Amino acid sequence: MVAQRPPLSTAKRPIVPFWCGGTQFLFAFGLCVSAMAASCFTHPIDLIKVHLQTSQTRTGALQATRRIVHEMGIFGLYNGLSAALLRQGTYTMARFAVYDIAKDYMRHADGSHLTGGEIALATLLSGAAGGIVGNPAEILNVRMQNDQSLPPYMRRNYKSAVHGLVAMVRDEGVRSLAIGLAPSLVRATLATASQFVSYDTFKEWLLNAGYPDSVSVHFAASFAAGLVATTVCSPADVIKSRTMAALRSQQSSVAGVRIRPPSLWHTCWSIYRSEGLRAFFKGWLPSYARLCPQLVITFIIYERLRKSYFAQYN
Repeated sequence: MVAQRPPLSTAKRPIVPFWCGGTQFLFAFGLCVSAMAASCFTHPIDLIKVHLQTSQTRTGALQATRRIVHEMGIFGLYNGLSAALLRQGTYTMARFAVYDIAKDYMRHADGSHLTGGEIALATLLSGAAGGIVGNPAEILNVRMQNDQSLPPYMRRNYKSAVHGLVAMVRDEGVRSLAIGLAPSLVRATLATASQFVSYDTFKEWLLNAGYPDSVSVHFAASFAAGLVATTVCSPADVIKSRTMAALRSQQSSVAGVRIRPPSLWHTCWSIYRSEGLRAFFKGWLPSYARLCPQLVITFIIYERLRKSYFAQYN
């Protein structure tokens, strides 16, 4: 007699470690590819955002766009695309993979939902992992995008992400890969928490209101999550961009005397004192215009992958 297969609802999802190329790797890789594809469409908006955040004068998005196109041509809007793709390939994969692994290991035996503290811990770990792994690519992304706003004699002229990594280590030392790590970690943690938690919250509200679990619900929830995430992350994003776009790293020196880079709090106070509170929200509109479609694409694909690949284990 052939043994019957247990009901789908009682089958437990197998946990195959990410580093062994298991389910977490496949899941995170699919999301990583979707995020990289989205970056190809949203990169010009991200470039405008960085220009606004690193500028210490009041400049509008349209004015910045016209200046870039005038100086570099239409393809100038895609400066630093290789670094942006590298960032998505490291930051996004690490973030989703660690988040999925953390939730798997904290899953309750009775099938009950994770507590708020457990979800917060998972987002904290995934945000920290993404911030650390993606920091070198984040530096390159900011520098390559901001390069054309500098005078010609001050530009770094990185030809690609690989060339930029080699140049950074050669000219500034290995420690240069950790420039701006503190604001990057803060921003990555805030981004992960605000995106994941707000998306799940808005989605739950819509489902409880009687809407079916469909693409329209995923679209609306991710659209609203983009509003929350952009607002929450904007101050840390401005500080991160300012720090990473700085012309000197921790190895800087003048007249043989090494200069300590300003602390995170000193940078915050300096921005507030010279430009006011509104400076922490510079580039909010292009930041949302970039993040919203990226979240919509990523979360819709996330739901498709979750329903199709993991359906038999739910």
